[in-house]
Amino acid sequence: MKILVAKIKELKESKADVESLNMKLQDNMAKLEELQQEIIQQRDNLKEEVRHKDEELLKAERLSAIGQLSARIAHDLRNPLNVISNTSKILRVKLEKHLDEKSSEQWARLDRAISRLSHQLEDVLDYVRMPKLKREKYSLSLICHDVIERIQMPSNISFHPPLKDATVFCDPEKMEIVFVNLIVNAIQAIGKNDGDISIEIFDDREDDSFVLINVTDSGPGVPQEIQDKIFEPLFTTKQVGTGLGLSSCKSIIMQHGGTISVQSSGKGATFTIRIPKNSDWDSMEARTNSVLASFS
Repeated sequence: MKILVAKIKELKESKADVESLNMKLQDNMAKLEELQQEIIQQRDNLKEEVRHKDEELLKAERLSAIGQLSARIAHDLRNPLNVISNTSKILRVKLEKHLDEKSSEQWARLDRAISRLSHQLEDVLDYVRMPKLKREKYSLSLICHDVIERIQMPSNISFHPPLKDATVFCDPEKMEIVFVNLIVNAIQAIGKNDGDISIEIFDDREDDSFVLINVTDSGPGVPQEIQDKIFEPLFTTKQVGTGLGLSSCKSIIMQHGGTISVQSSGKGATFTIRIPKNSDWDSMEARTNSVLASFS
């Protein structure tokens, strides 16, 4: 009898062990299925990433070939265009007294066409020639002032310069290209309607080692569906344009360690630039001093 009881107890324990092993096995199977799903997801993600990288590489190769050809054409066209522009200015000074209203308007159209072509050629050259930055401590407000001196602001547009200034470690010439492109784009967006263009400069509240620059216009705005595309090379919604201006802006700002984005809902658009104030060395020195101060 005792042997029978012992056997029953042993069987019960064995059954419990089997049930425990079965539960562990089911748990392991579930984990294995989860792991298998995760591996499949990672495989699909990797395939998508490889496909995306292949597309980017192919696009980069095409753009490189187009860029080299465009640079040669733009360079060859710039010299004769400068001759046309200078000759037009000289002749206008000599003949201005003898021009009637219709002739003056035709000459003005010629000057606008020359200016538009010059801007497009500069867009191409700014995009394909990206030499190493020559950075120094420089006033953003001063860069903005120099740009406005170069741009002919239409009488129907009110321009509001920045009320505050910030000194950043940047390449002033490259930052001028950014301001020129954004302001010219704003002028073209407003067109012949009355409008406003304003520039704001202020510290980033989330990180005071960065500066924010807002360039805002009262034009028709940027549709939501193309906001992610406007910084892509060769993308443009204009009848006249290269589609390289905003792409050049993005490239320059990224070289400075910053970002550029656009916000637009309905009327108007705001382009926001975020760039660091100081050089990498200054930032490293500030962190070192902070660490040393904590030990003193």
